[in-house]
Amino acid sequence: MKYTGLPVQLADTLRALARALQEHPDVPRTAQIDLLITELRTAAWEQADQHALHYVLDDLRDLYGRAAESEPGGCRCL
Repeated sequence: MKYTGLPVQLADTLRALARALQEHPDVPRTAQIDLLITELRTAAWEQADQHALHYVLDDLRDLYGRAAESEPGGCRCL
């Protein structure tokens, strides 16, 4: 099952807003609007990165947990 939690939904919403601004005929074509669109897309990528980081950290926790379980005497305290 694909995770579609809040970070993914927010990233999708930010991209949709950027696209709507870019494609809407009544939005003026200015450097300021172009910057806003770029910032929305950057924010969407950052949200997606947070989503990816969440899973990387989960994988690291799982690996650490399995390593601790396989060591003689239980968990090694640092």
